[in-house]
Amino acid sequence: MNIFSAHTSAHTNTNFILLAGYVTAMILVSLNARRKRQGAEDFLVMGRKLGTFGGAFSIAASWIWAPAIFISSQKAYEQGLPGIFWFTLPNILCFFTFVPLALKARERMPQGYSIPDFLFVRFGGDRRIHLVSLAVYLGYQLGAAVINALAGGLLLHTLTGLPVTGCILLIAGAAYSYSVIGGLRASVMTDVVQIILLLFIAFVLVPWVMSATGGWETLRQGLGGHSGLYTNIFDPSVAYSFGIPATIALISGPVADQMFLQRAFAAKRASLAKIFMLGGLIFGVVPITLSLLGFIGAAPAVQAAVSIRDPQMVGAEVVAHYLPGFATGAFIVLAFAGLSSCLDSSFAAVSSLTAIDIYRRYVAPEASEKKVLRAARIGMTAVALAGTAIALLQPKLLWCFLIYGALASSMLVPVYFSLFSDCVSKRAVFASITLSVLSALPLSTYANVAGKTGLIVAAALLPPVLSLTICGVSVLRNLRLRVAA
Repeated sequence: MNIFSAHTSAHTNTNFILLAGYVTAMILVSLNARRKRQGAEDFLVMGRKLGTFGGAFSIAASWIWAPAIFISSQKAYEQGLPGIFWFTLPNILCFFTFVPLALKARERMPQGYSIPDFLFVRFGGDRRIHLVSLAVYLGYQLGAAVINALAGGLLLHTLTGLPVTGCILLIAGAAYSYSVIGGLRASVMTDVVQIILLLFIAFVLVPWVMSATGGWETLRQGLGGHSGLYTNIFDPSVAYSFGIPATIALISGPVADQMFLQRAFAAKRASLAKIFMLGGLIFGVVPITLSLLGFIGAAPAVQAAVSIRDPQMVGAEVVAHYLPGFATGAFIVLAFAGLSSCLDSSFAAVSSLTAIDIYRRYVAPEASEKKVLRAARIGMTAVALAGTAIALLQPKLLWCFLIYGALASSMLVPVYFSLFSDCVSKRAVFASITLSVLSALPLSTYANVAGKTGLIVAAALLPPVLSLTICGVSVLRNLRLRVAA
């Protein structure tokens, strides 16, 4: 049954009409992108002609994943000001910390496609490094597919009462249907439409909710979270339990995220830095704006009126309670735009990993463009199916966020050493990635499921500390050898 009042059920058909119109519009945009396609190079990296405007809006939209829409309001609701501070600050900073990596990657491999592609060339065709890094990058994209399909399914279920399974299949299928058509070009074009639509709806709905609930005073009363205890933005308990793992996960994210790297390799060289810095600022508006719904939900008067059954969905529940049914439909479109943007970007990112790093690297090095495109679409389809299947198991969103954040952090230090130092050995890079994944991933999974805060923090810190030790020792040893020679 639907958790909201009957008026929401009465608007279910309207909601699906809105969604059908949205998906149809995205398919039409993708078909338009496909008409411009010239071959595999355009499908995978847009002929390396991605400009500042399209790139910035695209990367901002691609990073508006489930956490930006749902965990932003959840942390504001649960942990007030410090919760949203530790979620938003590293989320924005990661765009800026990624810029030096992107510039160096393009400098060292101007015609590259991915970091595994670079590592293969950098270490003389070492297959072990290439395959273990490729596994991490594919795993990260799989995680993105899981968390966004799950969040979209939970939202539709929450607001319509329809089975979660069907809702997950709907959002995953919708994103796949138009991403497979035109590759990165289609992803970028739809991203621009999606971010504009999302921001417009947010700028209408959030002030409307504030007005309906009592304005700034209600918001102020919720700044401490639903318990009222978290008014100190630098609360040490939140900084330790959430700030440390979230910061490491978010700063590491772009390094292990082929969505970022695909756009870095696709960008015009002159536009590369501007794309990510402007994209970070555009993105930051979204979690900050949507977090206001969490603060409102935490206000005592709103808590008395609304039964928040699922903190992950607090923003949606507040909108559904205080605004008319068509506003709920607009919120669904907002969330659908953000989640499907990340999903289609994830599918597009997988296309270059499977087409270049698997098919061309190991199966058919001299394959025609037609066969490369087919391999790209097969990879997209495989990740879409696997991600949807895992999402149907319905893990917690915060678990997914922190677990695959631990996976991403296994690449943070080795990638920077590989790009910026000629003294790190391939043995050290391979060992640091492998040991980080094998230790942090199971530890993070157990810690999050069991709710062990200390272990969650340890799982976040383990990969960078371990990798820094291994790679650092390797660099110092090789420097001593060079000096001695």
